[in-house]
Parts: sequence; C-alpha cells; structure tokens
Amino acid sequence: MRQALRAARGGAWFALFLTALGASPALAGPYTRLQVLLPGETAAPGTTGGKTGSPRAQVAGIPFDVTIRACDNTWTTVSSVTNSIQITSSDASATLPDPAQLQAGARTFTVTMNAAGSFNVLAHDQTDNTIPDGTSAAVTVQVLARFEFAGIAQKHKYAGVQDGTTIWARDPNGNTVTGYTGPAILREITSYGDGRIEVSGTGSAAVTFANGTWTGNVTMYRADETSINRGNVNMYAYDPLQPSKDGTSDPFIVHPGAYSRVQLIVPGETPLPGSVSGKTGSPATQAVGTGFAAGVYSTDAYWNPVPSSDVVRIISATDPIETVSPSSGALSSGFRQFTVTLNTAGTQTLTVSDLTNGSITGMTSPPIQVIPAGVDHFAFNTITGPLTAGVPVSVTVRAVDSGGNTVTNYAADAILAANTGTGSITPSQITLTAGTWTGLVTFKGAGGAVALTCADYSAPPKIGTSNSFVVNPGPFYGMQVILPGEAAMGGTATGKSGTPSDQTAGTQFTLTVRAVDQFWNLVPGVSDRIGLASTDSFAWMPAETTLVNGQILVPTRLHKSGYQTITATDLDQGSIQANSSSPVRVIGGSFSRVLILAPGEFPAPGSATGRGGTATDQSINYAFTVTVLATDPWWNPVGGVTDVVRITSGDPLAQLPPDEAMVDGRAEMTMRLSTGGFQQISVSDVTNPSKTGSMTQVRAISSGFHLEASVAPSTAAAGDYFTLTVKVTNDAGSVIQEINSFVTVEVQNASDGLPGRGTLLTTQFQLLQGQRAVSETYTFAEPILIIARDDAGNAPATSNVITITPGPPSAVRLSSDPSWVGGNKHATLRAWVVDDYENGVPDQPVTWNLLSGTGTLTPIDNLTGASGEARADFLSPRQPETDRIRASSNALSRDLDLVVAFVDPNASGGTATNYPNPFHPPGEPTTIAYKINDDATVTIRIFTQSGDLVLREEFASGAAGGRAGLNEFPWDGRNGKGQVVSSGGYIALIEAQGQGSTLHVIRRKIAVVR
Repeated sequence: MRQALRAARGGAWFALFLTALGASPALAGPYTRLQVLLPGETAAPGTTGGKTGSPRAQVAGIPFDVTIRACDNTWTTVSSVTNSIQITSSDASATLPDPAQLQAGARTFTVTMNAAGSFNVLAHDQTDNTIPDGTSAAVTVQVLARFEFAGIAQKHKYAGVQDGTTIWARDPNGNTVTGYTGPAILREITSYGDGRIEVSGTGSAAVTFANGTWTGNVTMYRADETSINRGNVNMYAYDPLQPSKDGTSDPFIVHPGAYSRVQLIVPGETPLPGSVSGKTGSPATQAVGTGFAAGVYSTDAYWNPVPSSDVVRIISATDPIETVSPSSGALSSGFRQFTVTLNTAGTQTLTVSDLTNGSITGMTSPPIQVIPAGVDHFAFNTITGPLTAGVPVSVTVRAVDSGGNTVTNYAADAILAANTGTGSITPSQITLTAGTWTGLVTFKGAGGAVALTCADYSAPPKIGTSNSFVVNPGPFYGMQVILPGEAAMGGTATGKSGTPSDQTAGTQFTLTVRAVDQFWNLVPGVSDRIGLASTDSFAWMPAETTLVNGQILVPTRLHKSGYQTITATDLDQGSIQANSSSPVRVIGGSFSRVLILAPGEFPAPGSATGRGGTATDQSINYAFTVTVLATDPWWNPVGGVTDVVRITSGDPLAQLPPDEAMVDGRAEMTMRLSTGGFQQISVSDVTNPSKTGSMTQVRAISSGFHLEASVAPSTAAAGDYFTLTVKVTNDAGSVIQEINSFVTVEVQNASDGLPGRGTLLTTQFQLLQGQRAVSETYTFAEPILIIARDDAGNAPATSNVITITPGPPSAVRLSSDPSWVGGNKHATLRAWVVDDYENGVPDQPVTWNLLSGTGTLTPIDNLTGASGEARADFLSPRQPETDRIRASSNALSRDLDLVVAFVDPNASGGTATNYPNPFHPPGEPTTIAYKINDDATVTIRIFTQSGDLVLREEFASGAAGGRAGLNEFPWDGRNGKGQVVSSGGYIALIEAQGQGSTLHVIRRKIAVVR
C-alpha cells in the first residue's frame, strides 16, 4: 500500500515536472522528508546533503533556534505543507517547544540543551506518520560556568576615561566555552552601589562574545575612593538568560574628574553620582509660602562630588517673588544647603550658579509643582458698578492663600453677606469648587458704598471683602411707614430695624412715610399724594399728605390704648403697594372718667362719646346689665380703680341697682326699665365726684320672646368638644335674664333633614340668667343642626350648621366579598380605617400583605376613599387552603383568614361539589368534596347518564371519607377496571349511613372531556 502511494506520488511529481518545464524557479516535488537545520547550517536544495555549513557549538541552558523544512527528494521546500511538527532531542534533559504547524512548509523552533555533550535534534510529522523523522547533525553542547576578567595591572582609573579589558566565558574546568556568543551584561560595583558603565562606542553595558571571548574598552562613571590602597570598585559580568553565570574583576579605584559643574538637589530628589542625570526621583510638590531645603554640590562632569569652597547662588527665573536664605553662600567641602520659599502657584524652576568661577556649569532643576497653601482668605474679582437693586450680576469668589493664589483643592460652603444688612443679597450661601465660585448675585440693598464679604464656617472664620460699588434703587414699588424707635434698612426682609417706641395716648409723635422699591430702598424724586389710616379710628393725623423727594415726616397722635398700626396708601398710583406700620403700643392716661355701656355698645377710645355700636332694645320690666368702666381722658379703660359708682335713669319707674364699687376699673350692674320709649341712663363716681360721668340711651319695648341657638366652631371631629349656646331673647336680640327655662335639644342632619345618626353628649340643661353655653360632643361624621326647645313655650331655635368630621384613626376593619372562595376565584377585600366611633377616615394610607397561603393579592386602592374604605383583589389558588391577609394603615392593622374551599365552609351536611368540572382524565383528576353531619359509612357510586355503574367506593365510619364535616375523594376518571371512561356526563351518588339510618343521599353531575 505504501509502495503504491509512493509510486502514485512519484507519477504525480513527474507530471508536475513535465508541466513546469521552462518555468523558473522549478516547482517542488511531493513532500517526502523533513530537514533540521542547526545554527551555522544553511539550506542547499538540489545538493546531496541538502545543506551547507557546520553546526556551531551551543551552551547548556541557553536557547538556540532550529529550522524545520518540509522537503521533496531534492531538499526543495514544499511550501504547501502545513503539518504539525513535534521536536525531540537525544538530550533527555533538553527543554523542547510544543508541537506547532509548518507555515509555507517551514517553521523555526527554539530549543535549549541542558547537558554537556554531543546531541541531535529530531523533527516528527504528527499529521503524516508516513514521513520519516528528520534528524539534525550532531551539535556540541558546552557548559558555561563563569566569566573571567583579565588581571588588573593599573588599579587607579578615572571616571569617564576608557579602560581596556578582556573577558572569557569558562566551563567548570576553566576552558574557554567557544560556543558562547553572548551577550553578557556589565556592571560597575562600588561601595555606594552600582555605578554606570558603558562599552565604548555603544552607549550600552552589553558585550557580545565571539568564540567565548570579548576584548574591548569600557568607561566607568561612578567614582569610589573609599579604599585608596586596595580599591572598592569591581567590574561584574553576567549572562542575562542565566544570571547565576557571572564573574567579577579584581578590585580597583575610580577617581573623580576635576570640578566642572554645580548640582542642585531639591526635596524628592537624591544624588546619584555617575548616572546620566546625576540624581534619582522627582521634585516633591511644594506649598506657596512654605520654605524647603535645597542642597548644592560641587561635582565633576559625571556628578561625582569633589571638594570646593566657591560661592554659589540659587534663584528662580519663573517665580519673581521667591525668597532664598541665604541669598548666596560658600560651599563647605563641596556642599551647601539653602532654604527656598516659592510664592507663586504653578510650575516653577530653580537655577544654581557658581559666582566665584564663571566657567563652572550651572544647573536648572526640573519643574517643581507649587500648589497654594491652606486658605488664608477669600478674594473677589472686581465688581463694576453702578448696579440696580434686584438685577443679578455675575460675581466670582476665590479661596486664596497668603500669596493670593487660588487654592484649587478647596471645596466647601461659605457665607456671602453685604454691608447693606442681613438678607440683603441672594444667595447668602455658596459652595466653592476647585477653590472658586462664580454665580449670579442679586443685591437688594441700595447704597453708594456697597461691598460684599465672604466668610467660611471655621473658627475664627477666614474672610474676604470685595471692592466698594454703587447700587441704585429699583423702580417705585410701594410705601413704607417708619415709627419712632425704628430705622430704615433697605434690602433686608422687613426693610427696617429696631422696635417701635411706646407712645402715650394723646401725645404727639412723628412717623416717616417713604416711597420704596420692592426691596425697601428709598426711591427719590417721588411726589405722590399719600392717604393715611390707623387701627385707632380716632387717631389725629392728616388723612392725606404729599411726599417730598420720596418721603415725608407726619405728626401723629394716637388715643386708643393697646397695639395700633398706621397704613400709608398711594392715592395717585393704584398699583403701588400700601404698607402698614409695625404695631406700636399706646399707653393710656390716668383715671379721669367713668363710661357706661348698654348691651350692644363697646368702648371706642378717642371718640367723642367713648363708645361704639348701638344699644339693643330691652324688654319692659326685664333685667339687663350695663357695664361701667374707669377710663382716661380718651376713654381708654384704666385698671386698678375701685371707686363706687351710681346708676340713674330718666325712667321714673326704673328699677335701679344699688351703688357698687368697681373691681379693677369695671362694674357689671343689673337694672330694669318700666316705661316704654327711649330712656337715658347715666353713671357718676360716688367716691370721687370730680371724675366725669357719662350717659347712654336705651329704648324700652314690649314684645315676644324666643330661643336662639348657635354652635362654635363650625367644624369638629367626632368625639371632640364644641360649644352649644342657647339663650332667650326678645325681638331686639336682648337676653331676657329672668327666664331660666329647661331646654331640650335634638340633632338633625343638615343635608336631608333626617334625625342625626350619632349621639349628642348633653340633650337637656337649664338656662342661667336667660342663657347657657354647654360643651358638647357628637359621634357620627355628618353635617348637623341642633334644634333647641324649652318648657317655657318660647319659639324653638335652630343652630347654625356644624360639620362633624371623622376622628383620628383607631382601628382597621377587614372583610371579604364573598366570605370564602372556590379554587381559582376572585374575591374583593375591603379595609375600613375607622375612628373610635366607627366613622370611616378618608385619605389614609393602606398597605396589603399576604402573610400565608399561595393566592395572589393585588391592591386596588392605596388610600382610603371618602367612606374610609380601601380595596384589594384576591385570586385564590386551585387547591383548598386558608390564606391569611393583612391590611395596615400607619401603626394599625387587621388580619383576615380567607378560606379557599370546594364546598362552602358554612354549608350544612348533604352538600357536595367537585373541582374541576368538567375535568380531563387521565392527565387531571377531579376532587369530589362533600359534607356530612356525623361520622357515617359513605358509599360513592358513579353512573353513566343511562344508569350503568362505572365505579363504587366505600369509606368506613370515622375514617377518611366518612368523618363528620368536609370529606374529599379524588376520581382519576377511571372505572372499576382501571380504564379511562369516555367523554360525557356522569352522576355521582353519595350515600351516608349512620346510627342505623340514612343521613344523606347526595347527587352531583360530573362532566368528562377527553
């Protein structure tokens, strides 16, 4: 078979050869062999051996490449072959690559020999086992043990000066490893650590061996004179692939060069003599205004320290306000330290120079990041005026350090304020981000030298103040009234400061009326007419005046004691806002008059008669009460007076009260008039006749009486107290004090006139001096009227309407409609949130939870409605169970156990059902559920519609199926022979026999659908 395949391949190759005649280059023949090329060998297609050259010796542990080629019989590469190749070796310890596919008929693999000797590398085609393994020529493998440096003849060497040396690669026996071609890495070892070394002409520390030897010049840059006799510097070489293969030269000394440059070292940097830059690290960030140490060294050209006492100086070309201490100074043993303070945030550099010898090279530091120090104060960008009150303007505030640099990492709240008063700007709090806040500020206070202040919340606070600028008032907006004791403060919330000074009744004082903008700033140039009014209707002041350049001073007298206000209104412009003054306390004068008031009258200090209102008519021969007050000259009541007063009347038949002493300047005195018509009633001071008396007039009438009823307030919660007042009055509304009848009250719904559905606390009481106020409660939430009747035959009274609202929630009521559910049925759950009187409380939150069971609970309402009800839908599971449902409102809750059953749990014995109906056997059974009144022997028989018996089951008394209560029997739709019945209607007959008699005979129709 293999010979036939090869013959076929040969024929195919020959055909291809004939086809390709005349073409250049010639096409390869069939793939027949693998070639392994070692380093030193080159492919030579068409030759007998297929390659030229000799394998170079290799070193154990160092990888080398081999090339695998898929070839025809002439060693020509067959580029179409992509078979997977496995590499093996006669060195059992060799490190070999994973198998990989050829690409265009060839691939290079990396191999590492790990033992000394002569070995072969083999290539095996894993894809085509008919291809013989390719075998390399023998490769000699040597062992590298160490490197050896030529002996040091001259121990004194100099930094930066070339020095020749030779290095050999040696095996364990000291023989040169001729197969080693490097590279090796050189290092300069000093007592300070590694120094910089370069192979001359390469700028690198790597050397490449040839036949195990390297000879050349090296330059070392790190000086080390610590051991001047023996030397503490060595050259060191190692194989980068096998760092343990190394070697060290004899010790020697490296001297520094001549002083040629000054070196500057700042915090964050460390000197590194001999290196390219002379140091390591990066400058540390510095804070504005904070000093730091900078060191200056005298060095050779390669940064090796050398002694010097030259004078050096540090300056900064980038920070014009930096400070250096001292400003300059002499080196001591080649070193000097300076204290540098940078004062400008940003990127700054320092430069050092030699002031003694100008030929010495100076140095500039890398950029030093200078950040603002901690916040010292706040700064404002210039605010350009004039501004207008109420018109926003852009303002920028910066948190800055002592040098005025923005502290970019500052992020905090701060307070803005203006010198026009608290609250006279918006916003009053700002938040700085990255040390800056820019936003619109609205100035409300006008002035010629307005300034902003910004302060943080620290203690003590950091503060900054803006420039001063002009803020003009806005347009004329309203009036302002300023009383003695107050000062105008435009831009603030109230527009003024201070508290009005107390005024004495009848004593003149001066108030100020101003035209202002919407922020209470005076608007000059306004000359409108102004109207004035007061809560003291008898105040002495002009009813009208005219502003002069936006304001006017008004002489004023107030007479009514207590707190009074004065209002200014613009009479020329209706759109201008009126303004009322702050309440000013008016203090009455001393006792000088006695004032008499009939029912219906009230004190009116400052008026001519001292009284207001109209005396109500009084019924002849029925008592009424007059009030006597001690007053000042302006009829203001005066307390503390105990003088005896006397009542007289123009009615010769009047029944007058006896003289009576006032209590705290007041007396209530009862009298009767007996003569019809208007009658004068006077009062005089018996104790001190010099006190001026007074007189009023009452009309005596003869008319019928009736009841009056009223309730207050107009709304009350169920169970809360409200006041019911009932009194007997005449037609003029005067209370008839002698009628103390017995009163009965009843409740009527104000909307439909039906009797109230709640309970009134008190339904009967007796009047006292013709009237009575009682505290009532009512329990039902509805609008009600109260009807009052008495036993004296007076016309009944109907009160005003009072609306009774639900009280606070006290309970949750929960129910289900229906009260139980069958399988996979819906029920509506209703929760009522009620008060103590079962009134539904509206607008209460309700949450629904299914505590147990597998039904589905879906809220319909989340708040109670007008009746206090909220609803949820319940979908029952398909099988019987009991689901517990909770309705909660705030801290109140109620649970309900909802029964899911096939038979009504409340049904009596003799009830039966089945579920599902119809059902689909044999995949789903139906459950026949029935209730019996007592334990009984139960027989279940299932018939066809034509009366044929299908199945008979019997259950013993007291056992499952024969127990009192609910029983269940699952029917799988099979007959007594185990066969599934046909589709159609069936009748289940359930008979229960107990105590020798038939308890129940129950029939149930069942539908089967297959």
